[in-house]
Amino acid sequence: MRNTVSLVLLLSLVSSCAYSVQPATGSLCHAPETTYFSCRTTRHTTVSLCGTLPSNLQYRYGKGAQVELQFPDDPATGARQLGYAHYSRFQVERTEVTFSHVDADYAVFDYTENDRRSAGVHVTTADGKESEVRCTGPVQGQLAPLGKSLRCDSDNALNGGQCP
Repeated sequence: MRNTVSLVLLLSLVSSCAYSVQPATGSLCHAPETTYFSCRTTRHTTVSLCGTLPSNLQYRYGKGAQVELQFPDDPATGARQLGYAHYSRFQVERTEVTFSHVDADYAVFDYTENDRRSAGVHVTTADGKESEVRCTGPVQGQLAPLGKSLRCDSDNALNGGQCP
């Protein structure tokens, strides 16, 4: 009887662990990570910012549960390697989380103007080519709370050249 109970508890533990590594619906984040930002894009991919702040944060891009790009490799360095920019005025809120990887600059953006939200990722390559991948449908989470944990991106125009 004791072995049967132990086996049931072990199977229940294994099944709960297997569940915890599955991404949240519409996100590339895994339990116990927080989904700070996630959306499906016009390219049928997913963009996510996942982690457990104050230090762990990682950008992930991929299709289905398959991550094609993640930055940084070690999420524990994310708060130091990802930058934050924010601009606000009446009926306008613009927030970006930025980083450079290989030969490209990335900006995950979340803009609201006159109650209309647009979000996605801007990518600028070293040779100056720009592309934008927009979110379609609902956007999970918000970038604004990340400002308390990420370094200020002093090069970003949204910050007006000022970092506290």
